[in-house]
Amino acid sequence: MTQTALNRFWELVLGAIALKEEAFKLIQSLPQGAIAALYIVLIAGFSQALGQGTVLFVNRVKPLRFFLSLLIGSVLFVFSVLFWGLSTWLVSLVLFKVNIPYHIIWSTLGFAYAPLMLSFLVALPYLGVPIQVLLSIWTLLAFVMGLRVALVDLSVWQVLWCGVLGWIVFQIAQRSIGRPVAILGKWLSNTVAGTRLVTDIQGLEQLLQAGPQMLRRNNQTNTGNRDNGRL
Repeated sequence: MTQTALNRFWELVLGAIALKEEAFKLIQSLPQGAIAALYIVLIAGFSQALGQGTVLFVNRVKPLRFFLSLLIGSVLFVFSVLFWGLSTWLVSLVLFKVNIPYHIIWSTLGFAYAPLMLSFLVALPYLGVPIQVLLSIWTLLAFVMGLRVALVDLSVWQVLWCGVLGWIVFQIAQRSIGRPVAILGKWLSNTVAGTRLVTDIQGLEQLLQAGPQMLRRNNQTNTGNRDNGRL
């Protein structure tokens, strides 16, 4: 039987988490590496959405909508990873004149997200933020390791700049040209949840203190505003 990245999925996942160079070499050489990378990103996105599921719980989202919201969060997460990969490709092309095939960047970045499959742990009280920071740094290190293996023509520092500057460009794009996409994502999340989600800490504390009456009042207000807008 032909060996593929899917056949050796968990072996490669554990290798990427352990920052093993051999694992990233196999990722580039085995067929179906891009598909396996997509699975990892989807799982990481679902795990992150699950870790942030407290927001849905406090907003009293119904069970079916709760699960659908997790799925939507996973899909939106995939798009954010795609854009980070695109930013990295752009940086490598502009700064170092290296045209990296996007499937190499995608498969490397996808497996670099393996540590974020543990993102559900951010729900732990007091430990959530440190865990999130640790997993983010871990992911960046895995991405740089993977790029160093894939891009043998670049030095370690050039690879590091590709990963870091790609992330910075991605962050800037999110806060500028990506604003309409973010607004669309927020609208989609609210629509699937069936309510205008309160996500800020102060608002969540008010919801916990006021109970479901406040949530119903907010929804009625939003409905009334939409009705007035139609008149």
